[in-house]
Amino acid sequence: MKGPDRAPSSFKLPAATGLVLLRHSGLELVRPLQAVSVLTPSPCNPKALGVEILRVLDYPMTAERSVQAVWAKVRDRIEFLGKLVLHLDEIHNVLETANKRELKQIRTLLKTFLVSPTWPVVLVLSGLPEVVPFFEGLNDPDEDGNPNPDTKGEVRRRAVFVPLRSLELPTDADMVAVAVKDMASVAGMGVTDDLTTTVVPRLVHAGLYELGTAMQLAHEAIGQGLDAKPRCRMLEIEQFQLAYRERTSCADAVNPFVVADWRKLDCTLVLKATRDAAEAARVAGGAR
Repeated sequence: MKGPDRAPSSFKLPAATGLVLLRHSGLELVRPLQAVSVLTPSPCNPKALGVEILRVLDYPMTAERSVQAVWAKVRDRIEFLGKLVLHLDEIHNVLETANKRELKQIRTLLKTFLVSPTWPVVLVLSGLPEVVPFFEGLNDPDEDGNPNPDTKGEVRRRAVFVPLRSLELPTDADMVAVAVKDMASVAGMGVTDDLTTTVVPRLVHAGLYELGTAMQLAHEAIGQGLDAKPRCRMLEIEQFQLAYRERTSCADAVNPFVVADWRKLDCTLVLKATRDAAEAARVAGGAR
């Protein structure tokens, strides 16, 4: 299955605490130009999500339209651009605020993508763990005993759940090191020989043993190297020190990339607090 290559867009799959893959069995290979990634706004409803998808697809909708009209245009636009994969990140933003009617609406909209006879689309949905029960319960009756829209299993039987477990040391050190090395190479930077033994254990600990958080810190460390004057040619522990300091505003005495006995530091006291504050600010900004 192949569509025309138009309107190039980047496709990045952010790490998440829960991931659902909804796939079309005939799909074998997807190139970056055939995929689009959308960050679900917060707060959000089905219509707002459809409008955001259209904005990302370079089709901003300013006129007032019904939910059905918005999503019909989403399907048309995706087919016109030849997109085979639609990734919706932070999908819990629309699920956690949806009422019973909107939840049914979301299920129906997603099913329409999957069972389209002319242009079936792969859906990659990432978000918090509460995303999984939304799909696992698709065949169950609702609170009033009425059947859900997925009574034939069109959505549920196409769902693959991919939980991301917590990182472990030293088990995952090599995997994380390879990921960091790959990220650095994209930025034209090399890595030091002690990456796996010295930097990665501190990175995993600083990232609260969460893959996504660790990769975000690594990305920010690379950014520190690129912003340095002169630009750093090697990704070293100093860039991680700066990235962690900038993210948390903490003193070097509690910076796991600085102190010798970093294992005794409780990074949740600073990193989780700053992360929650950032999320609260994002939600407040979306409400305005």
